[in-house]
Amino acid sequence: MATPYLSAIGTADGWRGYGNGKMPADKLCRIAPGHKLRCDAAAAYEKLAVAYEARFQTKLCITDSYRSYRAQVDLLRRKPDLAAVPGTSNHGWGLAVDLCDGINDFGTPQHEWMVANAESYGWVHPEWAGEGGSRQEPWHWEFSPG
Repeated sequence: MATPYLSAIGTADGWRGYGNGKMPADKLCRIAPGHKLRCDAAAAYEKLAVAYEARFQTKLCITDSYRSYRAQVDLLRRKPDLAAVPGTSNHGWGLAVDLCDGINDFGTPQHEWMVANAESYGWVHPEWAGEGGSRQEPWHWEFSPG
């Protein structure tokens, strides 16, 4: 069984009364085909995406965003050493993305650009996910409104 390693963002009552992974689709905002986030995170993501595209002349590549509770259960079944315990993932709050196309590898120009610039758009690479962190995931980024 995987150990919870993502901090749950919300309260005991969840976000606006919705639990982790149980947010209705109409409370989320689209950021790419098949991908949604909480709307404040989506607005920040869009600004980040524009800046990234201006720098690299390519769209920000995304593999994962909001994850329903059912999807969290499925992911834990398929990738028990990688997935958070269902109901604890920041993906389930609509506040996390997994990115690709170079961002998913430490040391690439794309990843280094994200490290240097993402925070100014409200996105952080958590310490645990960083190089040398407890669960190195260069692809994982979280919205952290300042």
